[in-house]
Amino acid sequence: MGPSGPLALTRNLISLERGGDELLLVNSFHMRTMYVARGKERVKRLLTEAGQGLTLEGLKSAFPHDADLIQLLRDYRILVDASEDKECFEHSEIAAADPRPKPRMTVYLLITEACNLGCIYCLNGAGTYLKDGRSKMSPTVAIQSVIDCLEQISTGGRVEVGFFGGEPMLQWPLIKEIIRRCEDDLKPAYHDKQITYHLTSNLTICPPDLIEVIRRHNITVMSDIDGPPEIHNRCRPYRHGKGSHAQTAATIRRLAAAGIPVSLRATITSVNQDYIMDTVAHHKELGGSTSAVVPACPINSDREFLADELLPDPNRIIAGLVEAFHSGLWDKENLFPFNQYIAKLRPGTRQVMSCAAFSGTIPVIRVNADVYPCIYLVGQEKCRLGTAGTPWDRRWLDETLLALHVDNLEECNSCPWRYACGGGCPLTKLARWDGVASSPKAAEYARRISCDFTKAVLTEMLWDLADEARTDLAGGQQQAALSAPESTLYC
Repeated sequence: MGPSGPLALTRNLISLERGGDELLLVNSFHMRTMYVARGKERVKRLLTEAGQGLTLEGLKSAFPHDADLIQLLRDYRILVDASEDKECFEHSEIAAADPRPKPRMTVYLLITEACNLGCIYCLNGAGTYLKDGRSKMSPTVAIQSVIDCLEQISTGGRVEVGFFGGEPMLQWPLIKEIIRRCEDDLKPAYHDKQITYHLTSNLTICPPDLIEVIRRHNITVMSDIDGPPEIHNRCRPYRHGKGSHAQTAATIRRLAAAGIPVSLRATITSVNQDYIMDTVAHHKELGGSTSAVVPACPINSDREFLADELLPDPNRIIAGLVEAFHSGLWDKENLFPFNQYIAKLRPGTRQVMSCAAFSGTIPVIRVNADVYPCIYLVGQEKCRLGTAGTPWDRRWLDETLLALHVDNLEECNSCPWRYACGGGCPLTKLARWDGVASSPKAAEYARRISCDFTKAVLTEMLWDLADEARTDLAGGQQQAALSAPESTLYC
């Protein structure tokens, strides 16, 4: 039985055109990609007529030879009936907290808040992090923090213990002690749950047993390489000014030679924005397992904005990323952000928020046992959830989670991309809501990184799905003009 009311184009329509005859249509609330390889104008004419408020029968009467196409557009929720089709979230759905145990959490332990580098874009503000002291987390705080997370996850769930800082390798013996206690005490006590380990480090420190410990405990590793040596050294020097590339690269090569995967990341500022292709090629040459290109966050934990002269041009970042993506140097599964965005395009996926921090699944623990939802919010008292070993106060977290839902964001709630995007990084929104002044250039950069950058990456991924469909259609096995092959989807 067909819809009873007039049909309309979905309010969440993403429509992309390429070349002379290709068309991509997606309702972002349902995220099923309809690819038209031939017959773009035919489909557009039908959609234009459908936008006049015709009923299903009226549309079929106007296009008597296109019943199958009309049904296809209905199946993919491109044409919807407002009385029947759900197009957004109800307020009660947005406001409802999820009481269920979480399947996974990552607890970031600030092993120390001190660091041996002086990166030009450091997220750790001098007022909120203990950057200059010899801060050190106690094993008791670390283990209690892991227990807190184990208690919150479901049976069969996993807690990833992230060693972070500062520079965690300044306290390598402490890292090993925490792992030992997790292995000897927590794993037997929580045998129905998993504990894994991750290290984010500049890798300028390479103790003799590093490879042995990483292998024994399957520790995943991430490090920053911001470009070839001369570029990296400008972005990530030691605190006294000497370049850090040689030591970091030596450790990466040592790990790679031992068969240990090392994820490499480049934070993009104006210094390296024109070297993205060089950077991802350098990541490959060093033996990295994945390569990530990440636009610099324009605000640090002190809520100070990055200097205008360091802010990159989003257009240059996009151009560099697109070149890297199409170069074939990296498979898309190993090139960030493309590998992450694959998940955003699965049918039925809805990105109501782009950051996991406000769900409480990536808590950050300071050396003094204070708990925060995000590494950029450390030291901001209103964001503090409590201390390790005590129940968390989630009121601010839940209020913020509600406010950041894309259907509640004024700048997002009418954008058809919102359920594919999630609204971008919330840090500058939080600062703006609190009245923190920023430069016009920083504010515009933050907006464009949230919107233009995300749309550009999603567009590349959507067309990549279409190209997979074109390959499957080779040989004329299907009617490309009117088909929406399932090969265009990641299920």
